[in-house]
This record gives sequence, C-alpha cells and structure tokens, in this order.
Amino acid sequence: MKKLASKSLVLFLVISFLMGASLMVMAQEVPEAIAGKDLKMALVKEWGTGTHMMMHINGAKAEAEKYGIELSVIDANNDLLEMTNGIENAISNEMDAILISHGKADALYDSVEKALAAGIPVIVFDNDFDVPREIHQGKLVSIDQYDLMMGLISQMSLVEEMDGEANVVYNRVANVPPTDKRHRIWEGAILPTYTGIEVMATIDQGTDNPMGDAQTALETILTTSDEGEIDAVYAVWDEYAKGFYNAIVDSGKEIPLYSVDISNQDLAMMQDHPEIWRSSAAVNPAIVGEVQIRLALKALAGEDIPRYYSLDPVLVHVDDLPSKEEKRVTMADLSDIYDGWGSSDAFIEDWMYTLEESVK
Repeated sequence: MKKLASKSLVLFLVISFLMGASLMVMAQEVPEAIAGKDLKMALVKEWGTGTHMMMHINGAKAEAEKYGIELSVIDANNDLLEMTNGIENAISNEMDAILISHGKADALYDSVEKALAAGIPVIVFDNDFDVPREIHQGKLVSIDQYDLMMGLISQMSLVEEMDGEANVVYNRVANVPPTDKRHRIWEGAILPTYTGIEVMATIDQGTDNPMGDAQTALETILTTSDEGEIDAVYAVWDEYAKGFYNAIVDSGKEIPLYSVDISNQDLAMMQDHPEIWRSSAAVNPAIVGEVQIRLALKALAGEDIPRYYSLDPVLVHVDDLPSKEEKRVTMADLSDIYDGWGSSDAFIEDWMYTLEESVK
C-alpha cells in the first residue's frame, strides 16, 4: 500500500513538472525590441471634454497601465496649434509612440510625417494622414468607429420609426472626419432613397460647447415652428443629442430623437424619457483607447499592423433597455444586452500577457 502511494506521488510530481514546463513553453516571450524597456507614449487629443472623450482617455490609460507604459495625455482644448505642439514635444521627448485623437489633417500633417520619419509609430483615432508608405514604413494606423455604419444604423432607426416620412431637424458637424463620414450616409444614401424624409433645419455649432449651443439652437427652432411641424430630430454626436434632449423636454413636446455615441448620462436620459430619445449607434469609447495602445505595442515590437481598422458599432435602442423603475442601466450593463460591447480582444498577442505579468 505504501509502495502504491509512493508511485502515485512520483507520478503526480512528474505530471505537475510537465504541466509547468508546458505552461512555460506556452508563455510567449516579450519581443526583444521592447523587452525590459520603459515605454513612453503620448495621447494628443483635439479636445478631452465630454463623457465620450473621457471614456476614451480612461480606456487608453488603463491599457497603458496594464503594460507598464507611461502615458502622457495632451488636451489641446480645440486648439490645432496646441495639437501640433503636443506632437512636436512628443517627438522631442523621444516618446516611443504617439496616439492622436481627431484634429485636422492639413494642420497636423507635417508634424505627423516628422514623427513617422523618425520611426515613431502614430496610431490615429477619427482622422487620417496621407503619408507615403516609404515614410511611415507600416507604422501608421487610422482607427474609426465604423462611422459610415454608425451613420447608417442610427439614421435607419429614424427612417424605420417614421415609416420613411418625416420633417427632420438635422445636425451635422462639418470638417470633423467622423461626423463627415456619418453625414455622407445621410446626404448620399438616406435622403436620395427615402424621399419622404425632409430636412427642415440643420444645426451645426462646431465642437466647442456643443451641448449648450445645441440646446439653445433647437429651443429657437421649437419656439418658432408650428405645433406638429417637427417629426424627429437627428444628432450626429451625443453631445448635441443631450442639448437637443433638454430642449425637447423643456418644451413639453414629444419629439423622437436619434443619435450617435452613448454614455451613462445618455442612458439615464433615454430611460427618463423613452418616448423622446429613441436610439443611438455607438462603440464603447474605452475600447478605442485600448486598441490604440495594443497597436502601438505591436508596431514597436516590429509586428505587422493594418493601415486602417474599424470597430464594430451597435444600435442602443431604448426598447432594449429595462424601465428605470426596474433598473438604472450604465455602460457596464450594455455587455449583458449587446454582444461584444464590454470588451474586445482585437490585437491582443500572447506575449502581451507575459508583458502584463512582468509589470505586476
């Protein structure tokens, strides 16, 4: 009996050793190009206000911290010169990678080209730079939220609920790449296809104080329009949608609102007045920041990265949400309602787990 127990113990130890050895083999080594290095990255944003932008920043910060990356965030506060200075400073400070959010391509092009020529990967969100491949050498990525699709599914939500006929107060934000893409769907596909949709007014107040300016602009239209003249309101960005929502609620009217992007505040408003804010197409903005960090890591490791990448949006519809009496929904709850909302494994490599463990 003792001999049997002894043999079992030996067998257990052998199996444990082999399993441990297998796990060591399976754990991929961190690529030599970044192994043991203190990585520094800069996130340069055209603006950092609003819940969507803060969630993007927080997503990038959390992912950077996971891998021991020092991330500096530069909020240019809608000043393109400040954005340019932020990129130039990142180059001078020898940042390992530069992440960019928004901005204008013509204003930033020279600085972006300079960074790429210096071998610094540039991972761009909601913009694009036509830099020749011989300069960027495969280290330039443009990420978006699949804005063409977000425009389509949000605008089709309006079309479907209006049965293809409506007088619409329409919102666009010109010369901002993501909102321009969403507008192309409206102008080039929705209006020519669904001829019963009429635009009775267009609101564009830029990107500075959009919520307050949107509310004031729609209030003016609501007070000067006849009862029942406006059938629906469309917001190309949720910061505008919040302003429109406040104007509609304050007016006492029941006008359906459709939009793009989502936040905890948006969800609360939708649940408070489901008859008003009907739907919003969205991507989890935290995931955008996470993916930017991963792509930068892959570029620094010498791995291939795509020139373009689009995340998959969902249509958050108020009819899919519980009533506010049943449960107050937050962004964290959306993963229980929509597949793929809460997380993404895009561009995660096995060696990243090793890197994560090494910095704990």
